[in-house]
Amino acid sequence: MTKPTLLDNVTHRDLRVRHERSAALGDARQTVLAMPAEFRELQAHFPIVFQKVDGDSGFQPVVLLGLEPEQNLFLKDGIWDAPVVPMALQREPFLIGRSGDELKLHIDMDSPRIVKPEEGELGLAVFMPHGGHSEYLDHVVNLLEHLHAQAQRLPGFIAALTALQLLEPFVFDVELNDGSQGRLSGLHTIHEERLAALPGTALEGLQREGYLLPIYMQIASMANLAGLVERQQRRLQGA
Repeated sequence: MTKPTLLDNVTHRDLRVRHERSAALGDARQTVLAMPAEFRELQAHFPIVFQKVDGDSGFQPVVLLGLEPEQNLFLKDGIWDAPVVPMALQREPFLIGRSGDELKLHIDMDSPRIVKPEEGELGLAVFMPHGGHSEYLDHVVNLLEHLHAQAQRLPGFIAALTALQLLEPFVFDVELNDGSQGRLSGLHTIHEERLAALPGTALEGLQREGYLLPIYMQIASMANLAGLVERQQRRLQGA
């Protein structure tokens, strides 16, 4: 459950937020939403796949962090073991909400990232003593503005992929050195052969909308599936 609350510098003048990465702070998850604008950065480290979702769009892109539900193989001894953190994870526990017709900055007061009064000076201050934004909050505001702008473009990206029938389901079978086996299913990826067979006009349309680069970045990211298996193997070995 979440408890979105409108952020203000009076009610939340002493608010502090923990920004480190750990399972206890909500980072033990298999997938996190990814925006096409960050595909280039993310594809060097994570597989990017598409999940079916309810609603008009039908799909959303996510980074795959584990091979099992609630598993994040990029958490190691309470440290984020990658040089990149997806934007949707960085923004927590902040979110954009509506106040009438206006978009306003909210915060999830039920998030484990909220520092309790008895925890003292843990985390980062949200506001300065005089009530102004801290450097941390300025970063969050810029991040959320970028995320919101990208979220407005996401339905168009998904619509283009589905209209051209570029999304296909895939199954990834996992076999570890100890003989244990698993399977990833229910996910989708770009159909490379169908993409290659598109007429020039369709490719030009994708390029014009800025969709072609993230398409290729998603395809390239699938090479990281093997890296997830290696991480799982190291975890089982206690390395």
